[in-house]
Amino acid sequence: MSEENKYTLDIECPHCFEDNKINLSKEIKCKHCEKPLIGEKYKKQLITAFTAILLGSGMGITADAYLNINRASVKIEYKMMKTCIAYKGNFKRVRDNCACTVESMLGVIDAQKARLYGENRLYSLLDEKYEECTD
Repeated sequence: MSEENKYTLDIECPHCFEDNKINLSKEIKCKHCEKPLIGEKYKKQLITAFTAILLGSGMGITADAYLNINRASVKIEYKMMKTCIAYKGNFKRVRDNCACTVESMLGVIDAQKARLYGENRLYSLLDEKYEECTD
C-alpha cells in the first residue's frame, strides 16, 4: 500500500456513483479479522434489473396460480352460460341472471369438479344458483 493511500478510504456515493476519497487520521481495522480497511473501495450492492424481473415474475405466477386455484376454465364458464341461457330462455333479464349464476358458481365449480359431477347434479346446482340471482 502506498504512503498516499495509507489513511484514505474510497467510498462510492449512492446518489451520483462518484468515487470519494476520505482522509482518516488513523488506520482503521476490522473488529473480526484485524485487517486494515484502508485503501479498499466500498460500494453498495444493488439488485440487478434481471434479478428483480425474475423475482417479480416468479411471485406473480405463484400468486396467480394460488388465487385462481378454484376457477373453472373459460370453456367451462362458456358452457355453463350457454346451458343456462338455453335452459331458461334468451331474454335480457335471463342473460343477466345467467351471468350472475355463472359468477356465483366460480367458487363452487372448478374444472375438475365439473368433470366429476354428473349432468343432473350440474343442472340442479345451476337451478339453485339461478334462484339466488333472481331474488
